[in-house]
Amino acid sequence: MYNYYDIIIVGAGIAGLYSAYTIKTTDPSKSFLVLERDKKAWIGGRIGNDTFYGVTVVTGAGVGRKQKDKLLIHLLKELHIPTKECDIQMNYAKTIPQVVDVGKTIRYLKQEYEKQRIPPGTFTFAEFAKRNLDPRLYTLFTISAGYTDYENEDVYDTLHHYGMEDNSPGWKSLIVPWKQLVTKLCEKIGVSRIRYKTTVTKVEPVSPSEHAGLRFRIDTDKATYFCNKVIIATNIKGILNLVPVKHSLYEQIHGQPFLRVYAKFDEKSCEIMKQYVPFQTLVPGPLHKLIPMNVSRGVYMIAYTDNAGAVFLKPYLENNTKDRRLFENLLERSLGIPENSLHITAIKSYYWPIGTHYYGPLKGFKTRKAFIQAAQHPMDNMLVVGEAVSMNQGWTEGALESVHSVLNNNWIQG
Repeated sequence: MYNYYDIIIVGAGIAGLYSAYTIKTTDPSKSFLVLERDKKAWIGGRIGNDTFYGVTVVTGAGVGRKQKDKLLIHLLKELHIPTKECDIQMNYAKTIPQVVDVGKTIRYLKQEYEKQRIPPGTFTFAEFAKRNLDPRLYTLFTISAGYTDYENEDVYDTLHHYGMEDNSPGWKSLIVPWKQLVTKLCEKIGVSRIRYKTTVTKVEPVSPSEHAGLRFRIDTDKATYFCNKVIIATNIKGILNLVPVKHSLYEQIHGQPFLRVYAKFDEKSCEIMKQYVPFQTLVPGPLHKLIPMNVSRGVYMIAYTDNAGAVFLKPYLENNTKDRRLFENLLERSLGIPENSLHITAIKSYYWPIGTHYYGPLKGFKTRKAFIQAAQHPMDNMLVVGEAVSMNQGWTEGALESVHSVLNNNWIQG
């Protein structure tokens, strides 16, 4: 028996859920279904909360940005979800030989980029920066920025779209209850419209005359569905596997690993951590960034890292004596704390093989806007959404923006 729908959405991350919510609020008469590979506990994808020793922690997406995340703020208000504001402060470990002014460096590189009249698609950020900065300064820049998710990105995108100012202190963040947001969206969508633990294996166009006027066949490991329109709301791996027309442009979009590790410290160690990690603290080495989560409970985020740092730490994420000791050693070295000073009683981690996306050097298009327009419209009656195909890669706002820009009444009704 076949299942027939007006629209099928593949993926129940924030882009997929926001797509479903948009369809439901735009035209409640439309039949739609969301197909999600993972179990119910992981709905929402990279936005979510968990509890660690009585402390609410984030599993993927961190904070919102008060000045920039307009769609996110609007959605939260619409769903009556409260947020808290927090001023971003930055502490730099004394083990960093020199703290680089990230904003000043980016402004200098922008000037050099314009002065040298670099043709589009010529360099990644790392390639261009290393041509214009002393090697030591470049290394210190990546430490001072706190991330490395921009290094292989098209240099123009990093300089103009990445938002390096968000890697600096002095802006207001929003503490978002991500789990509550996901729950509210699911309630609005209707839980019966979401299929969990369902892997989509193939999406292919079919002749409408042979299938009740419907245009697509969706094969899964559990059932076959037919629909009139499809929205692909997965990471780049899913996009490459499921978009039936092979577009080389998707090969210019890349995923990269991302990791958060939380630790519970004993009472003596807490006093030390208070001194060395008073608030968000950048460190050299694979841990990248440390954040106090709840000082009174002795809970800290002890790794907030990506790419090489995340890959290096991946084998050491079990909550056992050996792996905890590794993190104790890394923290002591990164912060300049005497050896054997720290004692971690438990760790918990969240590793994402594809945590964020970036665009490689632009090929085949004059502007990134034109590239994104093509990437989001691979064929008639199909959309691709998510932070992977947005100007705000790596942010929840990017996922929402990708949906908001293409999923309108004309597309839904057409």
